[in-house]
Amino acid sequence: MFDDAKAFSQLQKKIIDFPETVVVLGSGWNKLLDNVSAEIIIDYDELFGVKTTVPGHKGQLIIASVNKKRVAFMSGRFHMYEGYSAYQSTTPIRVFTKAGMKNLILTAACGGLNKKYRVGDFIILNDIITLFLSLDSPLQEKQFVDLSQPFSSTLRKTALKIAKTNRLSHHEGNYVYYHGPNYESFSDKKALAKIGADVCGMSVAPEVLVARSLNINVLGLAFVTNLAFVKHDHKEVVAQANKASQQMKTLLLSIL
Repeated sequence: MFDDAKAFSQLQKKIIDFPETVVVLGSGWNKLLDNVSAEIIIDYDELFGVKTTVPGHKGQLIIASVNKKRVAFMSGRFHMYEGYSAYQSTTPIRVFTKAGMKNLILTAACGGLNKKYRVGDFIILNDIITLFLSLDSPLQEKQFVDLSQPFSSTLRKTALKIAKTNRLSHHEGNYVYYHGPNYESFSDKKALAKIGADVCGMSVAPEVLVARSLNINVLGLAFVTNLAFVKHDHKEVVAQANKASQQMKTLLLSIL
């Protein structure tokens, strides 16, 4: 389970020319694949020896052509709240980098902490708060990683331009990692907002840390599915994301 060398060996057997761009599809973002013609589909358990357990995450690596470019899509991701360590959950990032990945686009559903945000807003991430990863860092090979610019300014500018051109409700924002699987209490959310977080979620940050340690260009796209001080559950998160599937396609496919 989660052996980098074995996963890379399996990947080489199945894909000769690995794409330079990988897109991780978070909760609710999988509808993007409805109009994509898959060239190769590999179940996660064939590569990593485990399946993702989160509803709405297919657990497949899909190679497809988008705008005449080959792109790898991770349909779902591994989370620490599923029982994996931070290092284990980021195995795909290390393996895909070794295979030739240069650009990583991370998508996720998120909770809005900023009072200006509304359900349905797209957030182009400009920073992350990693305080809650201090006890279980995904970094082993390279430990001291500069995070002064976690996200690519070039990719962010492209995403912002596309969002504006297509009149998508959007903001730039700061993402805070929350372990989960429980949602944050109202007091948690108040505290997170006070330290500068605009949105919160249970992924993204570990992947960013590892990708930046490997000099990968990273873009983070989050979709606000719920607001901070109302009750919510995972079904609602997926439902809200499904409602905006066409907007998600417009944004992401235009970036690619």
